[in-house]
Amino acid sequence: EDSYIDSFLCQNEGNRKLFLITTGEHGIEGYAGNMFIQIFVKEFLHRIKNQEISLFLIHSLNPWGMRHKRRVNENNVDLNRNFLYQNEDLNNESYEKMQRYFTKKSPVGILDSSLIVGFFELLPYLLKLGTKGVKEALTKGQYVDNKSIYYGGKEEEKSTEYIKEIYERVFNTYEFILHLDIHTGAGPKDKLLIVDSAFDKEDCNTREKQFNYSPITQAKKETFYSINGDMIDYIHKKYQCTSNFYSTCLEFGTYGEGLIGQLKSIKSLVLENQAWWYGTKNSQVRSKVDKLFREMFFPERNEWRNSFEEDTKKALSGILKYFEFLK
Repeated sequence: EDSYIDSFLCQNEGNRKLFLITTGEHGIEGYAGNMFIQIFVKEFLHRIKNQEISLFLIHSLNPWGMRHKRRVNENNVDLNRNFLYQNEDLNNESYEKMQRYFTKKSPVGILDSSLIVGFFELLPYLLKLGTKGVKEALTKGQYVDNKSIYYGGKEEEKSTEYIKEIYERVFNTYEFILHLDIHTGAGPKDKLLIVDSAFDKEDCNTREKQFNYSPITQAKKETFYSINGDMIDYIHKKYQCTSNFYSTCLEFGTYGEGLIGQLKSIKSLVLENQAWWYGTKNSQVRSKVDKLFREMFFPERNEWRNSFEEDTKKALSGILKYFEFLK
């Protein structure tokens, strides 16, 4: 089937700065990415210094995943674990210890979708690995099981190859690039969290003062979680010595970071993957799994939608003002 990455480049000859927005690296998250772009166009586009700054919108990096409301692409690859740079250590011991939990090879039943049952299934791993170990198993990325979650792939995906070519062009053309990559699912409930690369040259406190926005964290084990094959880390590793840029991830939280929120997040990912490969025992279970997954990445709740709009405006205003992109 045909699925396309849409891109829009608006520039004046001689512009030396670029504002780049990317969305939908995790397919289903592209719906929120679309909302973000609409807010930017409505509230900020007319205020951009268009005689100095070019605009590049790329939506969505994983069109197949967006079409099918999946986080991964057509090869079950998590694209944000596929941007590998040189010799990365891809070992994930925590995942290997939890592999049985992540890969039930049977249709999803009513008990599988119960949060209470899910907690007791997860409890032995929490006691053995701790919450940080479970988070690492889940989010670091794994490269051993192509039918499981957070699979980084065996080779570079077409979307990865395509966007790398774009990055190679723009990061070697413009004097400064401001790049925002839009995601949902992780972080505080109903709150926009700016997640800088572990390789960003400024610390979080400095960024919060610069942008007049909080919270801001870094994608490292101590403060958020470490990721193999992360796209923003790839940009920093490849271009930090040759280009001037600020490239970051805007992450809109949904279920939150409390115990119940984290349990819902884990169940959402595991059950959606299990249902994709092995089906569900009935349509009611299918509906429950779909709703749990959808609410993790594009909630229908008014509280979340309102917070999304408010935080988007505040973060964009702070970032664009600091880098002097606004008239």
